[in-house]
Amino acid sequence: MKTLVVTAVMTLIASSAFSQTPDALSSPNQSATAEASLATPTGHEMSAGLASYTYNEPGAQAISIHGARFIGDYTGTLSLNKQQHWFAQGDVRGTVGNVTYNGWCSPFLITPTSESPNGYELDTGDSSPCNESGDKDWYVETRGLVGKDLIGQRWGWSPYSGLGLRHLSNGTTGTPGYRTDDYLYLPVGITARSNIRSFGALSFNVEYDHLLHGWQKTRDSALGGGDVPATPIAPAFTIDGFSDIAFSQSGGWALRASATYPLNRHLSLEPYFVHWNVSASPVNYETATFTVNNITAQEQLGAYEPDNNTNEFGVRFGFRF
Repeated sequence: MKTLVVTAVMTLIASSAFSQTPDALSSPNQSATAEASLATPTGHEMSAGLASYTYNEPGAQAISIHGARFIGDYTGTLSLNKQQHWFAQGDVRGTVGNVTYNGWCSPFLITPTSESPNGYELDTGDSSPCNESGDKDWYVETRGLVGKDLIGQRWGWSPYSGLGLRHLSNGTTGTPGYRTDDYLYLPVGITARSNIRSFGALSFNVEYDHLLHGWQKTRDSALGGGDVPATPIAPAFTIDGFSDIAFSQSGGWALRASATYPLNRHLSLEPYFVHWNVSASPVNYETATFTVNNITAQEQLGAYEPDNNTNEFGVRFGFRF
């Protein structure tokens, strides 16, 4: 890369020396063009690509949800003040694909108790590994940002901040949208640009996102119920159904990194990485309804959203217009 850059610079100097006087080498028009190329470009950009997505819940019974995703983005940028180099930016991003679940499953069982109308309480047995594939999984993310360009001789630096909202939907057991997450977060980032070609700049972006609040909802009512056969120590019983359950999440962060390489005046190639880390939620309760010996009872079951992290690697092609 260094050899290419040196060769390009020497060629430019040689050609300029024959056509311009020394005073013209630093003309206002050239300075303005170089400055503009290092600033955040205004206009519209659409991109599409592929990504690898992995959601993990670590621990003794770790689970993983993973798969390939199609990705699509739109970004619109406008100048708020050309002289002071302030800009505003809005973007919408979405991914969709089928994923595989690798984790643990626990059977339902009942144990005697005098505190239940049917004489039993609902519980779960020992966990065992289980897998599932073909689940629908997608998310949509929208952000509003404001930033300022700081233009140097060779590099432009563009710090920014704003507000973002991310909506994630996980399907399971043939039930699309079984689990949804909404994250409201504060992004703080910076983009660095340097001219490497006459029609575009190479750019690098790093961003930290602070989770302001998260809302998680699990739609257990969509799973329905079923019959559980008798065992040597318990009679047969029926799971009539569950209520939905929601969790609140207040601790978490994300880190994003990407690089954009211009292919021509309109097309670019961008590899990227996104990592989310979200802390465990407080315990909340759902209602389980079950029937034993034709007598129906309800029971409160406690659950929480555990610590989790998500890694997404992808490559997308962008078109600017």
